[in-house]
Amino acid sequence: MQRTISYDEGAKGFLILLLIGQFFFTNGIFLFIGALVFAFLFYYLQQPYKPSVFSVIFIYHFIQVAATVWLSNYIDQDINYRSDKTVTAIILSYIGLFCVFVPIIYYQNKIPAISISKLREDADSLSLDRTFRAYVISFFAMNALGALAFLFSGLSQIIFSLIKIKWFFFILFGIQVFLKKKKKKEFYAFAAFEFISGFYSYFSDFKTVMFFMALLFFFFMLKVSLRPLIFALIMGVASFFLGAYFQGIKGEYRQFINKGSNAQVVSVEKDEALNKLLDIAQEQKEGTFSHSVEEFLDRFQYTYHLAKAMEYVPEKLPYQNGSNWGTTLEFALTPRLLNPSKPNYEASVKTSKFTGLHYARARQGVSVSLGYFADSYVDFGYVGMFIPLLLLGFLYGSTYFFFIKHSSDSYIFNFSVVCAMYMEFYAFEMDSTFLVGRLFATLVTFFLLQKFFFPWLIKYLREAPKTKKTK
Repeated sequence: MQRTISYDEGAKGFLILLLIGQFFFTNGIFLFIGALVFAFLFYYLQQPYKPSVFSVIFIYHFIQVAATVWLSNYIDQDINYRSDKTVTAIILSYIGLFCVFVPIIYYQNKIPAISISKLREDADSLSLDRTFRAYVISFFAMNALGALAFLFSGLSQIIFSLIKIKWFFFILFGIQVFLKKKKKKEFYAFAAFEFISGFYSYFSDFKTVMFFMALLFFFFMLKVSLRPLIFALIMGVASFFLGAYFQGIKGEYRQFINKGSNAQVVSVEKDEALNKLLDIAQEQKEGTFSHSVEEFLDRFQYTYHLAKAMEYVPEKLPYQNGSNWGTTLEFALTPRLLNPSKPNYEASVKTSKFTGLHYARARQGVSVSLGYFADSYVDFGYVGMFIPLLLLGFLYGSTYFFFIKHSSDSYIFNFSVVCAMYMEFYAFEMDSTFLVGRLFATLVTFFLLQKFFFPWLIKYLREAPKTKKTK
C-alpha cells in the first residue's frame, strides 16, 4: 500500500521546470523558497486514502503567505514597498508553517495505510440511502440553526460547532458516492446548491463547499500525471481570476444585502440578493479588472500585519511576554454562560494596538484580525514566536489522531468527522482569540458527540445485512 503520492516522469519533469522557473521572475528567490516549502509539506501531509483536511488548510495558509510576493510582482513594486520587515515576515511565516504542520505530519504517519479494497468494504457496511437522508435533513436543520446562533449569544460557539454536522454528512455521502459509483447526480446537485447559496452570505461562504470538494479530490489521489497536473493548474488559475472578479463587485453587493447598514448581516431575500449579484456582475465597468486583481491579492495576502507588528514591537511597544496569548486564552475559554457581562470581542482593536494602524470597529462593519502568527510574535519575538505555533501543531495533530481512531469503528466515518471538525481553521489570518475559542468549542462539542451521539449514528447508518431468500 502506498504511503505517499507517486509522480510519473512527465509530472516530475514539469514540476522541476516550474521550480527552476521561479528564478526568472522578480523576487525569484522568495518564490523558489516558497515552492520548496510547498513541495516538502504537501508531499508528506497528503497521503493516499488518508484525511486531506490539513492538506487543504496548508495550501490556503501557503497562498496567504506567497501572495505577498505575487502582489509586489504584479504591481511592479519592491517587495518591501509597504514595510521594511516584509521579507522577514515572509521568511518567518514559512518557518512557522513547518512548526504548525510538521507535528500534524507526525500524527498522519501514525495512521495505518489503507487499501482501496478495505475502503470499499468499509463503505459497503454503510447505507448510502440513509447517509443521503441524514445529509438532506442536516442541510435544512443546520442552516436553520445557523440563523438562530446570534440570538443565543451564550450558546453561539456550540451552535456553530454543531453546524459542522452538515459537512460531516456531506463528506460521508461524497466518499460513498465515489466508492459505490451511485447517486452522483444527487451529490453534484447539492454541491452546486451549496455553492450558489453561499453567495447569499455577507462572508461569501460559497468557497466552503469548494474546500470540501478539494478534500475528496486529494483523498482519492494516488498518482500525479502530467495532463491532470496541467489541468489542475489551469483550474487553479481560473479560480484565482474568478475570485478577483468577485472582489471587484463584492463591496457593492455587500452594501445591497445589508441595506447600507455596514452591519455584517443579510437583510434582503435570497432571490433579491442573487439577482442583484448577477446585475452587478453584468454591469462591471471595463478597465476595472486589473485593479480587482491587485485588490484581491492584497486581500488574500496576510503577512502585512505581521510585518507592521515587527516594525511596531518592540520599537514603540514592548514585547508582551505571553500576556497577549494569556488574554486570548482567558477570553476564549471563559464561556459567556458563566460570564454574561463578557464583552464582545473586537479584533480590530488589537490589530490597531500592535501595528500602529488605525482600523474602524465592528459598529462600522469592520473586523480586521492581527493573525495568530503575529499574535505569537508580539508576545515572544522572532524566535519565541515559534513555540506557540509548534504547540498548536501538536494540539491539532493529537486531537486529530484521537478522533480518527476513536469516533467509530468505520474509517470513512472517522475521516468525515475530522474533515468537518478542522476545516474551519483554514486561514493564516485567523486571530488567536477566534481560533482558540472556536477550537475549544469544536473539541468539546465533538468529544460529547463521540461519546453520546456517534455510537447511535453509526448503528443507524449501518447497511442491514442481506439475508438469503428461503424457498
